[in-house]
Amino acid sequence: MQWQQDGELARADLDALVHALQQVECDHNSAELQRLGQIDPSAAA
Repeated sequence: MQWQQDGELARADLDALVHALQQVECDHNSAELQRLGQIDPSAAA
Protein backbone atom coordinates (compact mmCIF):
# COMPACT_ATOMS: atom_id res chain seq x y z
CA MET A 1 0.00 0.00 0.00
CA GLN A 2 1.18 3.46 -0.82
CA TRP A 3 -0.16 6.87 0.03
CA GLN A 4 -0.97 9.14 -2.89
CA GLN A 5 0.33 12.71 -3.13
CA ASP A 6 -2.95 14.00 -1.66
CA GLY A 7 -2.47 11.90 1.48
CA GLU A 8 -5.13 9.35 0.55
CA LEU A 9 -4.80 5.65 -0.15
CA ALA A 10 -5.31 4.59 -3.74
CA ARG A 11 -8.80 3.13 -4.23
CA ALA A 12 -7.44 -0.37 -4.90
CA ASP A 13 -5.33 -0.21 -1.72
CA LEU A 14 -8.31 1.00 0.32
CA ASP A 15 -10.43 -1.84 -1.06
CA ALA A 16 -7.71 -4.38 -0.19
CA LEU A 17 -7.37 -2.98 3.33
CA VAL A 18 -11.13 -3.04 3.97
CA HIS A 19 -11.36 -6.59 2.59
CA ALA A 20 -8.49 -7.80 4.80
CA LEU A 21 -10.05 -6.21 7.89
CA GLN A 22 -13.44 -7.74 7.06
CA GLN A 23 -11.85 -11.20 7.14
CA VAL A 24 -10.80 -10.83 10.78
CA GLU A 25 -13.66 -8.79 12.24
CA CYS A 26 -17.01 -9.94 13.63
CA ASP A 27 -20.12 -9.59 11.44
CA HIS A 28 -21.17 -6.22 12.91
CA ASN A 29 -17.75 -4.66 12.43
CA SER A 30 -17.40 -6.26 9.00
CA ALA A 31 -20.67 -4.67 7.86
CA GLU A 32 -19.53 -1.29 9.17
CA LEU A 33 -16.21 -1.62 7.35
CA GLN A 34 -18.08 -2.40 4.14
CA ARG A 35 -20.23 0.70 4.63
CA LEU A 36 -17.20 2.89 5.32
CA GLY A 37 -15.39 1.49 2.28
CA GLN A 38 -18.10 2.60 -0.12
CA ILE A 39 -17.61 5.76 -2.14
CA ASP A 40 -19.84 8.66 -1.17
CA PRO A 41 -21.25 9.82 -4.54
CA SER A 42 -21.32 13.46 -3.41
CA ALA A 43 -17.65 13.30 -2.33
CA ALA A 44 -16.53 11.64 -5.56
CA ALA A 45 -17.62 14.60 -7.70
